[in-house]
Amino acid sequence: MDDKTLPPGSLDQAVRAMEAALGSENVLTQPAAMADYGDPFAPPGEWYRPGAVLLPGSVEEVQAVLRIANEHGTPVWTSSQGRNKGYGGGAPRVSGSFALSLRRMNRVLEVDEENCMALVEPGVRFFDLYDHLRASGSKLWMSVPDLGGGSVIGNALEHGVGYTPIGDHFGQHCGMEVVLPNGDILRTGMGGMSNPHNWLVYPHSAGPSWDGIFTQSNYGIVTKMGVALMHAPEVYAPGWFMLDNEEHYGTFLEVLRPLMIDGTISNQPMIINAVCAASAFWGREEWYTGNDPIPEEVIDRIAGTPGFGRWVMRFAVMGDEPVVRHNRAKIEAAFATIPGASVMFEEFDGRNLPEFENPHHRVQAGIPSMALDRMTRWYGGEDGGHIGFSCAMPIAGKDGCAIRDLTRGVLNERGLDYSAAIIVGRRSMIHVALVVFDTTDEEQTRSAYAATKAMLEPAARLGYGEYRSHVDFMDEVAALYDFNNNAQQRFAQKIKDCLDPNGILSPGKQGIWPTSYRNKD
Repeated sequence: MDDKTLPPGSLDQAVRAMEAALGSENVLTQPAAMADYGDPFAPPGEWYRPGAVLLPGSVEEVQAVLRIANEHGTPVWTSSQGRNKGYGGGAPRVSGSFALSLRRMNRVLEVDEENCMALVEPGVRFFDLYDHLRASGSKLWMSVPDLGGGSVIGNALEHGVGYTPIGDHFGQHCGMEVVLPNGDILRTGMGGMSNPHNWLVYPHSAGPSWDGIFTQSNYGIVTKMGVALMHAPEVYAPGWFMLDNEEHYGTFLEVLRPLMIDGTISNQPMIINAVCAASAFWGREEWYTGNDPIPEEVIDRIAGTPGFGRWVMRFAVMGDEPVVRHNRAKIEAAFATIPGASVMFEEFDGRNLPEFENPHHRVQAGIPSMALDRMTRWYGGEDGGHIGFSCAMPIAGKDGCAIRDLTRGVLNERGLDYSAAIIVGRRSMIHVALVVFDTTDEEQTRSAYAATKAMLEPAARLGYGEYRSHVDFMDEVAALYDFNNNAQQRFAQKIKDCLDPNGILSPGKQGIWPTSYRNKD
């Protein structure tokens, strides 16, 4: 754990000013009321806890919060919904500081049916946007991650993904409104004009594009963002690929890569190993009760369950019927070359979907769900937790096998099971090791956090960097981006010191600390 903690009483004067600005009901100071704004899976003790929670309801109230924070020198850690559970939730790096939650700013401001765009506030969850589209009679699809309770904006800013063709959420955004640390308001792209007619359809402007610096950073608070929607396809054909062995896992990735690059597979697939697949349906105790890592013979029994395998990939083909038919045949022929592989499809009318019970069918059609939260209950049932160890790499057999062997080895050494969920993009994949544990077992919880940290440097030596990180090891992740004496981090610090000279906005986010904290160290 980081040792940066505010002394008791540091917020007292600022809390009174925040209550005057926001209303006392929107400033939470009691531990029970703040329980939903920290790391939900943290080990016992003083662990990145907020000293108070702020709930602004408007851009003007966000500006008021920043004005007060600058006046009192009190840090403010921002989250949209704070549902980034495997990465620390809404917990602040500086324990005892303000947690600024944007949950009350939850309006869908505009839906442009013709151009397939929506303008939303940061408190809008995937469920909220979906409900708005259905209530308004819209036939458009959206993109959702596996768990729909999080913020549309927050997910995009953390480089999160969904599973429709518009699943690169930040890549599909257009236009931001940002409150800077001094309270000034910036609109990016064509929003820089006073009366833009194209803010939500053209992402750039004349001059530099600023949007990217507000992702995974502490340079501003995003209060509005344009997000892409899509027309419902004529045919929606979700598919399953099953591989009954480990030996040809690398072969599978080699076959998969060209199918992704040329767009034969329409969406962003997810590859899961047998343990991860089982965790969506059962608790570990239904397969194995030992304290050691789950044995190979038990994994083989899981893999032998109908519809399972040592590796399984969910994916989808969608579009006009002749295109879907052509691409299905191409995929089936390609996968038939892999020993031990099989593939199956279902087909639905994309403009008249049934009520899916299968959560995988739901999320790949842009319908939010919480059913896959079941995966965190592999250990501990309702008290299960997880950390995401998430490395980006090419879609290549040697890379997939290397990170599999590394993460499996480190986790097994610490008595933990290897559970993998791999998100596949057009030219890259993100290998997420779901480090799952029982939060009521302090020894196992601390072992899970230690194991995740232990994988960082070996993965970096192989050339694989985390694409986002838990609050507990943001500094370690940032340090591993070490080209030219950590030029990226030095550049980030220069921007931080310019935009936020008082260092009040989310200090330590992604390892970006303001001058005052760097000097203390």
